[in-house]
Amino acid sequence: MKRWRALFPGVGIFFFTALPGLVTADRAEALLPSHNCAYCHAIHNAAGETLLNSDVVETLCLTCHGPAGISSLKADIHTDSTTAPTFRQSCRDCHDPHDNLPNWLGGTNIKLTGTVQDESGLALIATPNSGIRNVIFENRTSFIQGAPYYDGVCETCHTLTAFHRNNPSGVHNHKLGTTCTTCHDHANYFLPR
Repeated sequence: MKRWRALFPGVGIFFFTALPGLVTADRAEALLPSHNCAYCHAIHNAAGETLLNSDVVETLCLTCHGPAGISSLKADIHTDSTTAPTFRQSCRDCHDPHDNLPNWLGGTNIKLTGTVQDESGLALIATPNSGIRNVIFENRTSFIQGAPYYDGVCETCHTLTAFHRNNPSGVHNHKLGTTCTTCHDHANYFLPR
């Protein structure tokens, strides 16, 4: 818990620590101002592990972020196009539901982008084809990081797309300065409109 607190100072979470003769609790509060713990967790009768309201991640996230959800930020599962090999990226493959994580450049990612895969506490993503990679997403216009790292929020995973792959191959000048989701909507599996 001390390491977690050092990585995320000032963040409150409800912790119970049961040691012989000692039970302590930290305060409980939402980690993001727009989130309420009860959106995802239930103390009693939880369906999933860690007191989750659903044992299916997509169902849990899309309760708020799906077409009928209360969030204005709509999303869907990221799947392949008709020309790519079959893959399916779930919400938790790219997003940490609790906090915006720091990235290797010293900034902080937005939109809960990145998951912690090692003790570094940095924003990383387990990609479908390239192992665990750094991811940078600090503002709505920095979808592409480019050479020599190729670790922007879109390109960190891409290996088979025509544009903005996570290596020097492919075309890297496609729509530079344009927000990717202008054409590749998160609520439409990121497929081009």
